[in-house]
Amino acid sequence: MPQEPIQLRTPMNVRPEAKTIMQRHGCVVEEGSVTLPMGSRRTLYEQYLETMTRWYDLMLPDQYRMLEAYDPQRHLSILYVSPE
Repeated sequence: MPQEPIQLRTPMNVRPEAKTIMQRHGCVVEEGSVTLPMGSRRTLYEQYLETMTRWYDLMLPDQYRMLEAYDPQRHLSILYVSPE
């Protein structure tokens, strides 16, 4: 069974620098969402379960990593990218 792409709901304004980096790594960045390329992995960091925010490690197919802070109350993801 083929894997579905991972789509994350994000704040409306993504910083231009972050958008450029994510697009270079195959992400589709639109207003209010980011879709990760096929083959990406999303892994929960279990040591952070004590808070309301859930933290995920995002690994893209080209081995680029991002960090996601997911707010389950608002169904909203904040993505942290590292400079290249």
